[in-house]
Amino acid sequence: MKKMAIHIKRILFISLLVMGLGLWSAPSGQGAEVKELRIGIGIDADTLNPQEQTTTLIQNMCDLIYDTLFYQNPEAKLEPRLATRYEMSKDGLTYTIHLRKGVKFSDGTPCDAKAVKLTLDRALDPKMRVPLRFAIAVIKEVKVVDDHTIRLELKYPFAPLAATLSLTICSPISPAAIEKYGEGVREKPVGAGPYILKEWVKGDRIVMVRNENYYGKRPNVAQLTFKIIPDDATREAMLRTGQIDVCYKPLPSNVAALKADPKIRVDMPLDTRTIFMGLNCKKGVTQNKLVRQAFNYAVDKKAICKKILFDTAIPMEGPVSPILFGYHRMAHQYDYNPDKAKELLKKANFDFNQTVSMRTPQGRYLFDKQVSEAVQAYLQAIGVKAELRTYDWPTYIAGLLKPIEQSELEVFLLGWGPLILDADMGLYGQFHSSVNPPKGLGAAHYSNPVYDEAVEATRREQDPKKRLELFKKASEIVWDDCPWIWLHVEKFVIAYSSKVKGMVVTSTEKFYPTYVTMD
Repeated sequence: MKKMAIHIKRILFISLLVMGLGLWSAPSGQGAEVKELRIGIGIDADTLNPQEQTTTLIQNMCDLIYDTLFYQNPEAKLEPRLATRYEMSKDGLTYTIHLRKGVKFSDGTPCDAKAVKLTLDRALDPKMRVPLRFAIAVIKEVKVVDDHTIRLELKYPFAPLAATLSLTICSPISPAAIEKYGEGVREKPVGAGPYILKEWVKGDRIVMVRNENYYGKRPNVAQLTFKIIPDDATREAMLRTGQIDVCYKPLPSNVAALKADPKIRVDMPLDTRTIFMGLNCKKGVTQNKLVRQAFNYAVDKKAICKKILFDTAIPMEGPVSPILFGYHRMAHQYDYNPDKAKELLKKANFDFNQTVSMRTPQGRYLFDKQVSEAVQAYLQAIGVKAELRTYDWPTYIAGLLKPIEQSELEVFLLGWGPLILDADMGLYGQFHSSVNPPKGLGAAHYSNPVYDEAVEATRREQDPKKRLELFKKASEIVWDDCPWIWLHVEKFVIAYSSKVKGMVVTSTEKFYPTYVTMD
């Protein structure tokens, strides 16, 4: 507990230091205002309600409209935003959050303790669709202390709560907007962030303009235009010709050429995002653990990273990204071994006459369709008939959220990118039985009481060394059960004009153009 107290004091000191330096610090030598920054993205938003989010890119957009209570910077340190600091009780069951004074939503409504409580209460309400609720489900009650202070009463001590407060799910919505629009806030977002939604043309563009009443440093970019361009090659071509300034996730095969182009800059930090083939544990042939293990041996993950993704990813060697606290490389690896795969299928009495249904999105992840086609080919090489279908992202995500009796998923490509640098969001957020659809995003419908107990222990333990050991135990259980084909960890690839200076790019797959300048 003494170590924890020192850790908290360190966070508070950092917070106060950042407050003194100024919010969202702009790069030195800030240049002239940027009238418009054009950003090419591969998918449209399904909702701009921060509590209903499933997708990192759209959460990124929500951050720009709503802002967050805290911000976890690329060095994993917490910085103040709508909240300035917090205090934790000795028993770890109470957090007191101090909110920034004088902040208003873009509609003029005060962003105060009542507004934050309303948002958190809505996010905790089981009647509301909140796919990431597991992240804050530990909160038992939200209390208003005064206009600028709230108190969170927890069900049990939760080690990563402070970092969790930086998540988009905690971003407050204007109470006046909720009253006016109801569930229409999905399309009519009103927050306290640096930008305001100006226009949303479904399937074409999302346009944001500067919030002139933003509490922090005035944004340097007057307008952000997110242009929806599903085809990777088209996005890249538009960057090269100057039709857009930023290309979100260009073709992996062209990253080297983009890096060599003096007119383009490429950032690609190792990501928290793991890419996997989900294996439905409650339906179809993948209910059998031996089949799931066989499918893992059947796929050459190293070849996919090298030959398809051109080293914009690394093979998974544990159930979460290696940059997360709590990561362990597993002693046993599912190295490419088609003979072993065939042996396990024979042992499982696998029926080679049946067809396995595969699903993939296109334009959401790096070469997602191509990766799925490679997995299909590897399965076919060991005699498994596999039929692959491709869907746009909104349709795909809707299918993932169906309860098991309605689910058509058997083998499906998906990614999971924890937004805090702690393995809890990966191990609990995908594999605890409570996060299975429709309540959560654990689309593999994995359920193991022994695993549940192990991962729950990682949440309650406050000592970092003991947490690491508990994470190892939980990781070993799920790694052996194989609810996924463990594919790879992406690098977050984003390319933009070399004229753009000061772009903030994080390993949690977010980027912030608020204070960029252009030569």
